Order: sequence, then structure tokens, then C-alpha cells
Amino acid sequence: MAIVPLSKLTLVGHQADKDRVLEDLQEQGCLEIVSLAPQVATLADPSKRSREALSYLERCPQKQRPVTNPANFDAVRVEEEILALQERIHGLELERDALMHRIEALAPWGDFEFPPVEDLAGERFWFYVVPQNRLRDLEESRLTWEEVRRDGRNAYVIVISDREPQGVPAPRVRTGSVSRARLERRLEEVELALEDASLERIRLTRWTSLLSRSLDALEDRATRKHVADQCLASGPLFALRAWAPTEALEALGSYAEMRGLAIEVADPGPDDEPPTLLRNSDRREGGEDLVNFYKTPGYSSWDPSSVVLYSFAIFFAMIISDGGYGLVLAMVTAHFWKRLSGSAVGRRWRWVLLTLVVATIAYGILVGSFFGVAPGPDTLLGRLAILDVADAGSMMALSITIGAIHVMLGNLMDAGRYGWSPRALPSLGWAMFVAAGYTLFVSSQAGAEGLKVPAVAVAILGLVLVFAFSGYGSRPWGRLGRGLVGLTRITGAFGDVLSYLRLFALGLASASLAIAFNGMAADAREAIPGVGLLAALLILVIGHSLNLVLAVASGFIHGLRLNVIEFFNWGLPEEGPLFRPFKRKGV
Repeated sequence: MAIVPLSKLTLVGHQADKDRVLEDLQEQGCLEIVSLAPQVATLADPSKRSREALSYLERCPQKQRPVTNPANFDAVRVEEEILALQERIHGLELERDALMHRIEALAPWGDFEFPPVEDLAGERFWFYVVPQNRLRDLEESRLTWEEVRRDGRNAYVIVISDREPQGVPAPRVRTGSVSRARLERRLEEVELALEDASLERIRLTRWTSLLSRSLDALEDRATRKHVADQCLASGPLFALRAWAPTEALEALGSYAEMRGLAIEVADPGPDDEPPTLLRNSDRREGGEDLVNFYKTPGYSSWDPSSVVLYSFAIFFAMIISDGGYGLVLAMVTAHFWKRLSGSAVGRRWRWVLLTLVVATIAYGILVGSFFGVAPGPDTLLGRLAILDVADAGSMMALSITIGAIHVMLGNLMDAGRYGWSPRALPSLGWAMFVAAGYTLFVSSQAGAEGLKVPAVAVAILGLVLVFAFSGYGSRPWGRLGRGLVGLTRITGAFGDVLSYLRLFALGLASASLAIAFNGMAADAREAIPGVGLLAALLILVIGHSLNLVLAVASGFIHGLRLNVIEFFNWGLPEEGPLFRPFKRKGV
């Protein structure tokens, strides 16, 4: 559970070695490239072109037999051919549609050719479709015009003028300067070209299978090309800058020496914003996804992955509040276990799901609920049931206890990253304040009057630390202002701790619905002998399925919310960019 230390690395080499160096660095997969060419935009989706080419072939209505032998297959050439063909067909289709539209617009005017410009003495033809009831307005004008055709409603009129005439009782029709006959000849040429292009598309479908297997290689190539654009070129040399894990510097130095590259290493400076590289064990790595779902910790912060993973599992279990539902989730997880092993993300989430399942079953045993049924008091499960979801007082106290611990833990972890620096004292002060507030709550519930005075003293001391050190390093007036602003979070501390009461409320709702569906099923069975048993089974299956779906949705939403809102609010104030390694696809 750590944020990996990074160093800023600069490599300089000969342009002739550039492609080989980029392939090797992509194979190592331990660098995040820093662009030395600011005008180069970020490559959001390196596989977009490849997938677009494959999709274009797959959408072809007719396909040829797929080629399986890769001996004569060049993925880069085929991709370029497909995309060029797609662009050509798209252009031809646009031209065909425009030609058809213009031919249709010219149809009422008949087939004619425009005379040469020099024969018109500066005059031009202007075309109008004039309603017949407005022809009188045109007759009264001084314009030179001629009616060439008439239908039931309109007259098709050509006006001769050196500029666009005014006073015509209709909008101008734009016919262009090409005759209908020439447009029709061009349309035939375009349609023939489209037929040839369609046949070429069918021919290319023979490569669909091989292209689909080459997507990773094409994406790697696109990424390398983008990184090459981000390098600085100066004559026969190129320079590449990147962030690298400090632990990888020795191997990178050896590689640079082998390739004849110049290498410079520097620690992050005050103006740098290094990306955050989180590292956890395989079973805790899924916690990184939960953290990065909302925000990535800053480089100088701490890694909350393990805390978020296990606290999320506890919150999820408390909201489900049923061991039977946990067993159902266990069966679902077991069913998809092998399928999830097919990708790195799937393998991480297997352990997340397993953690949720174990926590849910364990908490279901503690509350003594299996599909809304409590085990007998003399059974082993009955003796292990030490909590009662229906006991509002104790469950509210448990939720507040968990909330206070979670908020205190966030503040202590935030303080810990500063070591013995005074910058740690504001977070430490808030942890003391929350602990004191919780102690006052416990003393009022237990009647321990002797704890109240020490708790108040600790709360005051904590607020003094917040006021005195929130603006540490600032000028006196700035420090005073930041101290006062820091104290405004008092109500936020109380509100965030009380927000954990949702664990009690949602857990009670889930348990109550399970019991209610059991009662409805029992009533249906007794009310209708024989058929009532079938009705009861339907009520149980549909009711518990619906309750499980609602509980799981609430568990994910509110379990994550308590981590990314309340906990991050106190424990993870800084956000940073995520480390995105330059590596081969699938590595």
C-alpha cells in the first residue's frame, strides 16, 4: 500500500535509433511520457482507427471467406487501405447525393446548356419558382424575364440581369452552372465508382479475422507514433522525457548505456506535478480502482486503496444485512470467477467481489439473518448472532462509531504523510476533535460524567491546533484568515460522522423487506391451500430477488459514497494525475 517514488528522466539519442528505442521502452512499460512538443494533443484512444477499420469490414453486407494464414497479411497496410476506402466511399456517396439533388432541382427547367460567359455581355440567368398568383407583380416590374414552364401552382421563370434582381416575388433557386445532362453523366460515373469501391470492400473482408487478432499490435504502433511526435527533434538527435519509478532507474541506466543513449535523472521539483503510481498486492489492487473511480491521490499524498477496499466491504455488508444474500452473491462470484480471469481488470475485481462476499456473509451471521429468517437461539449460528438490526439504539450507535473511526482514520493518515512537520497538526487537531465529540456521545449514553471534562479539553485543544496551523507558512494575516476558515469545518465534521447513519437505515430497510416478503409468502400459502404454495414460492423468489438487487445497488452507491465523499473530504484533500505507462497492449 504505497505511492511509488518517481524520478524525471531524459534520454537523448540518434534519430536512426529512435524507433528501436521506443519499441524497447514500450516493451519495458515503466515510463509515462512527458511531451516535449506542447502542440501535440493527448492520444485519448490509440486503437480508435484500428477498431474503426475492423467495424467497417464487419458491417459489410457481403463477405468473402476469411484468410487464416498470416503469411501474406500486413496489418498496417490493410488498415490504411480500409480507412482510405471508407473515406473514398463516403466522399462518393456525398457527391452522389448532391448530384441527385441538383438533377432533381433542374428537372422542371428542362435540359439546357448555359451559353459561354462572353456571349452574355455581362448578363446572367437567375432562376425562380413564382406562385401563379404573384406573376402580376413580376409583369409590373421592369425586369427581363421568361416563363419556361408552368404546373398547377407555380410558374418557372428565368430572369436575365447583370446582378441578382430585386422585387421578384419568390426566393431564388440555386441551380449551379452545370447542365442537367452533364450532371447525369457525372452521376453515372460516381455510381460506377461506388460499385467498384463496394467490390473492393467485399474483397477486403477476407482479412477480418486476421485484423481482429492484430488490434493490439496496431494500437501499440499508434501509441509509438504518438510518443515519437512528443519527442524533441534537433538535427540528428532526439530527446525523450518521462516519469519513471525510482526503483527502475538502474535497469534504465543499463539499457541507455547499451544503446548509447545519454541519460539525465532528476528528482521532482517544486513546480512539477508528477503522476501518481499506486502499488498494492494482488488482493488489494482492486482498491485502486475504487479510489481512482472518484479521484487519484496527489503524488505527495498517501495511498488509501486498502482502507477504501475494506471499509467499502464493511459498509456494503451492513447495507445488505443478510447472510443468505451473501451466499447468493458467493454463487454468482464463483460462476464468473474464471471468466473474470481473462483480463487484468477482471482479476482485480475478483478479489473485490470476494472481499464483499466474505464481509456480507460474516455480517449476516453477526446480525442472525438468512433471507430474513433468524436461526434458532440454540444453534451455532444463533449463538453467533450478537447484533439486532431492529435495535435502533444500538445500531445507530454502531453506525456513529464506525463513522467517527473512519473520519479520524482519514485525518490521521493525512497527518502521517507530513511526519513531524507542523503541517500535520491541523489534521491531527480534527482527529482529536472528532474523538472528543465521540467520547461526549458515549459518555451521554453510558452516563459516564467523568469523561465530559477531558473530552471538552481535548476538543478545544484540537480546535486550537486547527486555528493555529491551518495557515502554517503564510504571512500573519493570511495565517489568521486560514485559521478562521479552518474552524468553519466544525459543522462539517459533525455532519460527516452523522452521515454514516445511512448504514443503519439502509440495513434496516433491507432486513425489513426480507421479513415482509417472508410474511407475504406465509399468508399466501395459508390463504390458498395447494395453489398457495406456488404463490408463496413466486413471492419469495421475486421478492427476495428484488430486495437483493436494491440492496446491492444501495451497497455500491452508498458504500462508495461514504468513502469518496466523507472519507476523502478529510483524508485525501489533494488530487493528482494518474500514472499512465507507455507499454504494450495487454502487458
